[in-house]
Amino acid sequence: MFSHFFSNLKLYGKRPEFLGFWLTLTFASALLVLALFSGPRLFFVPLFLGAFLGIVLGAFSTCMRLVASLSGEAEKRRELSALIENLKDGVIIYNPDFKILSINSVTERLLGVSSQEITGVRVDPGFVHDPRFKAFTEVLFPSLAPSVNQLSESGAWPQIAAISLAEPPLELVTTLHRMTSAQGAVVGFLKIIRDETREHALAETKREFISVAAHQLRTPLSALRWAVESLAGLIPNASAEAAALLTQITDLTERTMRITNDLLDASKIEEGKFGYSFEDVDLVAFIKKVIQEAAVSASEYGIRVFLEPPAHDSYRISMDPARIGTVLSNLIDNAIRYNTTRGTVTLSVTEIPNSPFLKVEVHDTGIGIPESDRSRLFEKLSRGSNVQQIEPNGTGLGLYIAKNIIARHGGNIGYESIEGRGSRFWFTLPTDPSLIPPREIAAGEGW
Repeated sequence: MFSHFFSNLKLYGKRPEFLGFWLTLTFASALLVLALFSGPRLFFVPLFLGAFLGIVLGAFSTCMRLVASLSGEAEKRRELSALIENLKDGVIIYNPDFKILSINSVTERLLGVSSQEITGVRVDPGFVHDPRFKAFTEVLFPSLAPSVNQLSESGAWPQIAAISLAEPPLELVTTLHRMTSAQGAVVGFLKIIRDETREHALAETKREFISVAAHQLRTPLSALRWAVESLAGLIPNASAEAAALLTQITDLTERTMRITNDLLDASKIEEGKFGYSFEDVDLVAFIKKVIQEAAVSASEYGIRVFLEPPAHDSYRISMDPARIGTVLSNLIDNAIRYNTTRGTVTLSVTEIPNSPFLKVEVHDTGIGIPESDRSRLFEKLSRGSNVQQIEPNGTGLGLYIAKNIIARHGGNIGYESIEGRGSRFWFTLPTDPSLIPPREIAAGEGW
């Protein structure tokens, strides 16, 4: 026991945590000497010695626990620092007063600051005027950046934002986490900075290529369609074989035009330049008109398309009729093409209880969606495996475009499906115009 005591005392005795032990030892020793030389009776000596040892050992035990606790905390801090330093993303840790507690080397490299000059400094928005701290301040206060897109819901944590910087030119995604005490009080913030500049540049290059290629294709395709129509007019009494060939060329040209237009639309969505024109529209009357336009295609497939009687004859909302028409036409067209023989397509408009939204549903009795294809359904160039067997020439862009159109209107889109029994696609539209986003943001990954 005493060898363990003396070895620990030799090892930790010089640490500042043991100051209390040495003070206690000095005070207890003085009391023991005073008691022994004050003429105590012999039988009191063991009592004084026992009390002395109890005080000394108690103080030693307390100091050892303090050393262990502080050593554990120090080890945790070292591990945390090593973890932060080895992250591939930048990290800024600061307190509620925006005093910088720590940054890692990635942050130093990205934003051009050093840990020595910024740690311990209380940063305020005025730092943006100092060229040394301009980029750092714009990341700390995103509203000061040249461009910022809030990717998370307002008030939701963590806060996620896409930030574009001009000097240096960077495309960043930041994730801000709150650090709280055991009592729930906010004691600090941790901001993670992911550099997506290279990915953004590659996506922009791809978008430019697709946009240019699609634009270049439209002119010859339009000329080809006009030439085929003219040729059909020049051969009024063409043979059945020639007529069928002309019809096939026309269909192929139209299909290629649709693919080209889808590519252009997707490219414009990614650039935030799709363009919307909102107006006051009677949604019920609008859906009836879209159903009438789909009647010809539906009759060719032997499919019945109809609207269930809504609770009210009219629902007036603010929307872009051309864009919502694209969404409805896409959903109805899919429901017709991938339906069963003599199947049905049923549309409905309902009010969402206790919510300023209307829900539009397109329910079919078709082939449904395989479970393995559902996670990527609204991504670009994604098509169901069973759909590809029926129609191999689709673009896989329709649902991606529809998702972005609905997002721009402030709504959501989704579906329910049972393979072999049909699908129910739905989307929501707000009845309150203030819920419509002020500008368009692509709801999906880049090319």
